[in-house]
Amino acid sequence: MKQTVVVSLVQFTASETDKELNVTRCLEYLDEAAEQGADLVVLPEMWTGFGYSTPTRYQEIAEPVPGPVTDRLAERAARHGMYVVGSLYAGLPDGSHANLAPLIGPDGALLGSYTKTHLFDAPDRVDIPPGMKESDKVVAGDELAVFDTRFGSLGISVCSDLRFPEVYRVMTLRGAKIIVCASAFLSPRLDHWEFFLRARAAENQVFVVASGQVGTEPVTGTGFVGRSMAVDPWGTVLATAPDVEGVTTTRLDLDLIPEMRRRYPLLDQRRPDLYGDIVRR
Repeated sequence: MKQTVVVSLVQFTASETDKELNVTRCLEYLDEAAEQGADLVVLPEMWTGFGYSTPTRYQEIAEPVPGPVTDRLAERAARHGMYVVGSLYAGLPDGSHANLAPLIGPDGALLGSYTKTHLFDAPDRVDIPPGMKESDKVVAGDELAVFDTRFGSLGISVCSDLRFPEVYRVMTLRGAKIIVCASAFLSPRLDHWEFFLRARAAENQVFVVASGQVGTEPVTGTGFVGRSMAVDPWGTVLATAPDVEGVTTTRLDLDLIPEMRRRYPLLDQRRPDLYGDIVRR
């Protein structure tokens, strides 16, 4: 099993009006990541378009998975022999929509997908024009996702899932060694972004790799934190993207996980008998 993993984090501002531009740019970013030796590429949340410029824009952006966009990602992933993950609006067979993160393997196969489980509902936040209620647009998923890869088990989360430590703990207990967070984390909460990522990595002794949209989406005026980041099991930041669009690449040494857990066996010291209120309340 591969013990060193090269991860590329793609950070950009998705166009609200030109889905094809977003797809083309991401394919180019995959090419750039391949030049940097990427085994895994993490795209942001809603990378085909943010979907908040009109009440129905997300429906216009959405498409089935698998579908034309994921087919193009699959071709590029197979060309470069890389895993690719990021979230987009997906149309579901029953006519509803989801914020869905497909995982494409290095042979171009769709290995599975994760539907965001913790939707971002903040209709009264005055710094988000005009407030936001994700549950008005998409349905929440009801399963957490961990997938087998050639470098071990990979967990997937999307944006506001990050605020719920239970999500990351469950994926860790299911064997995840790397947990992805595809995000469009809203500014000005850079402080939350960084300490949540570092906490999730340190408390579970896993790698957390997170990619986000950056800058300000001009149609809606929505601002994003950016600062795509890779964090090791110590909670140490391995790489942080600057406040511009582009690809940030770093290397993960998976041997650090068993070393950390041998020195500090936190997972073995848990007391599940004391934690019942977490699921009962």
